Amino acid sequence: THLKNSLVAVIDSYETTISRKGLLNMATFAAATRWIVSGLELERGLVLSREASVYAGRQAKAYADMTGHVFVLPQFASTRDDTRDDGGGGETGEHRYPEGRVIYSVVGADLLRSIRGKQTMRSNLSEYDCVRCEEEDDGYVDDGVDDEAESHGRRLSDAHPSSSAEKNVDELLEDLWWDLSVADVYGTPGGFNGASETSVGAMAKIHDRIEVSLVSLLDRKGEHLEYLRYFDKLPILMIDRLGPKKEMMTLDLAPEVENFGGRACFHLLRLAQLATLGYKVSVLPGAFAASYPNTREALCNESIRESSTSQCDCELDSESTITQILMDEVKRTAKVAVLMNEVDARLLNSQ
Repeated sequence: THLKNSLVAVIDSYETTISRKGLLNMATFAAATRWIVSGLELERGLVLSREASVYAGRQAKAYADMTGHVFVLPQFASTRDDTRDDGGGGETGEHRYPEGRVIYSVVGADLLRSIRGKQTMRSNLSEYDCVRCEEEDDGYVDDGVDDEAESHGRRLSDAHPSSSAEKNVDELLEDLWWDLSVADVYGTPGGFNGASETSVGAMAKIHDRIEVSLVSLLDRKGEHLEYLRYFDKLPILMIDRLGPKKEMMTLDLAPEVENFGGRACFHLLRLAQLATLGYKVSVLPGAFAASYPNTREALCNESIRESSTSQCDCELDSESTITQILMDEVKRTAKVAVLMNEVDARLLNSQ
């Protein structure tokens, strides 16, 4: 049912001048609903779970009187195919599930277990891309370019600050989604303690860690900058068009940054900005996106190969240009935050 209200953009060009994030902003502006789910990378063979629209609709109703929220949908690459269209007969191909298994119909115990244990669902999408940027790097020929400059072409889908044993924000969000999905679907406490007070405390701490991890990415320091720059999954977000403050709109406060064209870089920048501006960041329990061998194979054609190769790097005219763009975005976020505080102060004084 979620396909009835969907906008799909197709870029018919191999050039990186066309901005994917610009198209996301256009779609957000054109949407007729308060809540928007965006960021699904179709070229990776990703599809939303069938129940995603149900969970999204329920969440929208639950937060009807609360503004300034954003919910993340996790993304996975499955090593086995889906069987929802086999009429329940259970095909016996190499990648087929047992008879009667319908992966999209409901988040079942076996599916959650496979996601959690990474038995059939993997979080590292780039490992299953039609064109793997790591392979492009492996084929690099020394042409006299400085190794440090060449290293900017890498992709860090699962990177996090190497000096810290703490989980990165992607892992924190995925763990939270797991626990809340178990609690939601089965009515059990998932990974949290059964005592309500302890569970509420644990939830608060996890949300705090997620928001702190996101905000810290904007400090533009070494490892944080590397993670922010090369994180290669475009987050799938369910975003409230209404900001955390009255009469402030999300598209005005924190639109997608269009300056990087079609390059796959700084994908977490907007989510970090939203967290800095006071948006409450959480996950959408039960809903997810996944690619399967058959969906990836269907899209891995010559056109995708040629266009994907040009997206592997995160380069503009120079490093100074990238630094300036990021600095401008951080300053803009800070200015908006100051403005929001001033509005709060005026409202408080007028009472």
